Amino acid sequence: MRANKMVAAIILVLSAWLALLPAHADDSLKRVIDKKTLTVGVALNPPWILKNADGKFAGYDVDLTSALASDLGVDLKLVEVPWNDLKARLLKGDFDLIAAGYASTPERAREVVFSNPTGTADIRMVASIASLGKRPGKALTAPGYKIAVLSNSTDEAAAKEAFPKANILSFDNTAAVFAAIIGGDAQAMVATSPTPQMAARLYDAKFRLVGGPLLRTPEAFAMRPPTTSA
Repeated sequence: MRANKMVAAIILVLSAWLALLPAHADDSLKRVIDKKTLTVGVALNPPWILKNADGKFAGYDVDLTSALASDLGVDLKLVEVPWNDLKARLLKGDFDLIAAGYASTPERAREVVFSNPTGTADIRMVASIASLGKRPGKALTAPGYKIAVLSNSTDEAAAKEAFPKANILSFDNTAAVFAAIIGGDAQAMVATSPTPQMAARLYDAKFRLVGGPLLRTPEAFAMRPPTTSA
């Protein structure tokens, strides 16, 4: 990631926090400064959040939050939770923000406050060549075609919209989605780039990308909404 993009993303997150302060905002920023710790909720979602062989976190959002913490002059604490628990744990106050390749959607914006986008990504499908046969269009629209997705994600929403007759198999993390198609439990997966491209490249004899992007989503950091005065 280029340094200027990281700096821009940091400014956007700080701007989102500061813009809330006059409106009785949640006190996350003040708490971060007082405790000298930025606590970030994460869920495994490569390439935004992943773990190295030594068990340490890495990825695009780790780089961003590390730089943000450094800019604020505080320590960074990453709290790993299941993907489906991110929003509830944020609203509960267990961490200051979510950073996990978290798509900014109108539905989520009803409950959380998003920074300006830190990036954008395409949602695409990769399918097993065997399942597509000689008539891929017919195979993909056949009832019961098995597509693996990350549960409660924009990937899942895009798959249901594009393939209404498919059997959508939801999993709690990206690794399980990938394992489902590798192990043959699913015939395809719908995921946020670059995961589909990586699968097609690594297993080019078995899988291939299908069509173009199903949806383009902005990723952002999510924070608690402003408090309301009595």
